[in-house]
Amino acid sequence: MKVDFLIVGHGIAGISIAEHLEQNNVSFLVINNEVAHSSSKVAAGLYNPITGRKMKKTWLADELFPYLEQFYGDLEKKLKAKFLIEKDIFRSFVSIEEQNEWIGSDLPTENSELNFIKSVATKSKFGEYINDPFGGLLLKHSGFIDLNNLITAHKKYLLGKNQYINKKLVYNELEINSDFISYGEIQSKNIIFCDGALTQNPYFEWVPNAPVKGELLHIKTEAPLPDDVIFNRGIFIVKNSDKDYYRVGATYEWRNLDTEPTEKAKVQLEGKLKELLKTPYKIVDQVAGVRPASKDRRPLIGNHPELKNVFLFNGLGTKGVSLAPYFANNFCLSLLKREKLKEEVDISRYYSLYSS
Repeated sequence: MKVDFLIVGHGIAGISIAEHLEQNNVSFLVINNEVAHSSSKVAAGLYNPITGRKMKKTWLADELFPYLEQFYGDLEKKLKAKFLIEKDIFRSFVSIEEQNEWIGSDLPTENSELNFIKSVATKSKFGEYINDPFGGLLLKHSGFIDLNNLITAHKKYLLGKNQYINKKLVYNELEINSDFISYGEIQSKNIIFCDGALTQNPYFEWVPNAPVKGELLHIKTEAPLPDDVIFNRGIFIVKNSDKDYYRVGATYEWRNLDTEPTEKAKVQLEGKLKELLKTPYKIVDQVAGVRPASKDRRPLIGNHPELKNVFLFNGLGTKGVSLAPYFANNFCLSLLKREKLKEEVDISRYYSLYSS
């Protein structure tokens, strides 16, 4: 088999790259090591325009969010599957001081372009379900991507076109020449690594990545929560799209990078859950995964310093579903049409760390 690009990995990064290559009529093959605890399969897949303790607009939100909504919406139609779950997010205020700060701020009007704030509540809005005595922000252009549905539907599509191989790539079996790359019976002009956080990729081990383990609880509540909103303050509570449980997360761990759930994370999540949620619940499962991230919290994208047909698309971190479509487009345009890759994500920022 001869292709223009060999894509290693089929999480949200690999899917986004594959789709943008196809849009540009470029041939590719995906090789993927299917594991149960990959970050994309475990992640809640939230996309949220207002994040952090200070509730600030996320980096590049005005560019990322219109693009992701269009991308996933078009992909749903193409794959005839449902995975773009649009829901408002409610961020409760933690104090009267925080409430006053928001009321006194210059909030965008309802008619302004790309306004992410749907409404501001100055008193409890969801007090039957959560502790929100000071009100909060109701956000729009938000929701989550059902990553399991997306991965399953996209894999089926690729299998139908003979563009997917379920196999672990063995790095030392790659033969990289200046004009082509060979891997068994596959010959490709280029290779793009979208292979997640825990791989020991010898071509990019010099890149200062900082993988983050995250854990989630699956809970069932005695009474159902509102179906049209995601609660998010300190933790998120989101209904799984086709199951009868809620996902609660997430934790952040930089040292112990296995995929085993821990009692420490359970205690941490339950502590925050009991502060937020009023409705009685029971835990039905706990899952863990490792997110591919970088030390400067920006994606790791670009060309190997010496091997001109070897590329990386990784390090998307906790905002992977928001970042992947936009930067896959930016990356593919830089590869195919020589448009400039955004400096903030280009791994050339770390070339000084590379030694051949």
